[in-house]
Amino acid sequence: MRRFRIFALAALVGLSSFTASASWQGTWLYYDDEGVLVDSWTAGCRELDGRWGVETDNKVFVQGCRASS
Repeated sequence: MRRFRIFALAALVGLSSFTASASWQGTWLYYDDEGVLVDSWTAGCRELDGRWGVETDNKVFVQGCRASS
């Protein structure tokens, strides 16, 4: 019974760390006052990571990795 508890705890920790690492992958999209996209910052997506443009306070986070369009 003790081995099962240790295995269950290890599986739970592994699953939660995978979920936590996947939840921060995504892109911040920055817009100007007129709603025009002026910046994009992708993080946690390996080869898709990058940034361009001008950062503003008007921003939206899109979760998940996707190619820029």
